[in-house]
Amino acid sequence: MKMVFTFIFNRATPALVAASLAAGCSDAAAPRGAESAADANTSSSAFESGTELRIPVPEGGRAYVRLEGAPAVVDVPDPKASLAWDLAFEGTDVFTNGGVSGAGKSAAFGPLDATTFAGDTAPVVPFLVQDKAGGAFLDWYAYEGTSHALFSRYHVYGVRDGGRLWKVQVLGYYGQRDGAAVSALYTLRYAELTTSGVGPTREVSGLDGTSNGTSAGDGARSECLDFATDARVMLSPAEARASAAWHLCFRRASIVVNGEMGGPRGVTAVDVQAEASATESIDAVKMRTAASERPAFDAVVASSFDGKVLRGDRIVSAFSDRWFDETRAPLAPANATWVVQNAAGTQKYLVGFTAFEAPTTRSPGTVVARIKPVKG
Repeated sequence: MKMVFTFIFNRATPALVAASLAAGCSDAAAPRGAESAADANTSSSAFESGTELRIPVPEGGRAYVRLEGAPAVVDVPDPKASLAWDLAFEGTDVFTNGGVSGAGKSAAFGPLDATTFAGDTAPVVPFLVQDKAGGAFLDWYAYEGTSHALFSRYHVYGVRDGGRLWKVQVLGYYGQRDGAAVSALYTLRYAELTTSGVGPTREVSGLDGTSNGTSAGDGARSECLDFATDARVMLSPAEARASAAWHLCFRRASIVVNGEMGGPRGVTAVDVQAEASATESIDAVKMRTAASERPAFDAVVASSFDGKVLRGDRIVSAFSDRWFDETRAPLAPANATWVVQNAAGTQKYLVGFTAFEAPTTRSPGTVVARIKPVKG
């Protein structure tokens, strides 16, 4: 019998983290809260280079942006098939021309420190992410930029399937296989919640989200879990979207819910502690362990979800809700930098946002962006 040892401690050693990332980096953006938001709708001193572009964002429909040459807002007759755009703005969402959003190879990573924009070379990042389906589990981890490590926030999630409800907590992401350190071997615990009480807590380890590494392609399978039966099944993304045999699927750093864009089962989920993500420091998250966060897990009962909105997965990008400061009124941009690859996959750019002019509750208004090409 093959034995898989999974480290559930949140304090991963640098050697383990480095080896794990070398074994297989993930397809997710750095989580919200990695950088501070802008003090106001004013430019950071970091955004003095590059080209300024003003992007009027409608409350309905999309504004398409081409980064190559002189950055510009462009008309795109057939966005799903066109390589003529790199970024698209719709309401408070930013999409890239790749993955589920377009035919291109556009991808991005962020948020990075605003000062990154001052450089002329693309910063070293663990991965670039194309647009994909994502939802409640989008911010399950905090990203530590020095070691490129992912640390579980240990938030408690609710997962609903019809009349049944479970609480879930991610305990670990790094493990070992055949004596080698590997990322995307998940450990989690879960328990069913009913109006009469809480079922037994189960722990499962070695959930295989590696999908044979980032170069394996979309056909590579990763593991999915059914809470009702404890069954585990390996599925490709296309197979998962057509299957009702699972609740959550694990693929590199992404955790997918089997509902809406994620799959056909109608499963919905919510992060009970979602509001804490914006203010959690990486140092505080790194101190958490499976033992220290057990009381938070035990405290969640069925009534903890009263008034909570549970939903399946939607389209998310590296920008997601990290590119603006949701605590500000009116809406203001995050003081951060993103690395963006163009739709052709041939050039990387640094992108930062310095102001939202005339924002509304449904749109940032006119987005003032700074854009510049970089080497690497």
